[in-house]
Amino acid sequence: MEKLKIKNVTKKNLKDFINLCIPPDKRNNELFIKGIKTKMKWVNKVIKIYKNIAKLAYLNSRPVGMIQYLPDPEERIIRIRCIFVPEKQDLRKGIGKSLFNSLLEDMKKPKSYFGNKPPLALVVHAFNVPGRYPQSEFFEKMGFKRVKEDEPLLLYYPIKKGFFYTPPHKEYKPCEEDKGKALIFFDPSCPFSIYFSEKIKEAIKKIVPHISIRMINEFEESEEVEKRGKVPVCIVNKKPIISFFLDEENFQKEVREAL
Repeated sequence: MEKLKIKNVTKKNLKDFINLCIPPDKRNNELFIKGIKTKMKWVNKVIKIYKNIAKLAYLNSRPVGMIQYLPDPEERIIRIRCIFVPEKQDLRKGIGKSLFNSLLEDMKKPKSYFGNKPPLALVVHAFNVPGRYPQSEFFEKMGFKRVKEDEPLLLYYPIKKGFFYTPPHKEYKPCEEDKGKALIFFDPSCPFSIYFSEKIKEAIKKIVPHISIRMINEFEESEEVEKRGKVPVCIVNKKPIISFFLDEENFQKEVREAL
């Protein structure tokens, strides 16, 4: 009989946590190695501040799933960054539900970084992986509510009774210093961030070979994010690029229109 156990991520199981997200055939890829190091550095910093930022599920001592989150003291909420069970053989075994329930029970308790109060809510901007059960549907089954009925991916779970989550209003603010340049913002909490950033860089260089491109770590250079307000992944010549680089036709069109 399979035995499922949920553990907090610590320095002892940090490698299990990070490697869980990386496909085995990518672990020797230079960009993923850099992404792993970037995430390792990020985790070591935030664990010192918040102690717990993720949980791992073990099935018969084998790591099979994780839920990653980060406290937002300013809004007094917990932001769920990712929930993931990589192997299809481990799906439909209640792993995601067990991970979420463990997090929920923890977050009903007072937290020092919230002034010795529990968070008001858990908030997630779900993303759906092709061929997998939609995250948005999973979270709604767990009791999450939509912030807006027409936005199925932005969801919240109220911990304080009667609480309704309203996200702060932020708009992108162009900076004159970005004129004639490209900026790529990456989230160091994801080991795919370096890979995607380099691919975006390559896609831009195909269109504008000599443009100056700057990579910005959203955690370590938070002031660069704040002064630009709500930032997209990519900015070219002061204009936000909305399309993802994999949508090659629209990405190229937006970059050319920005120049």
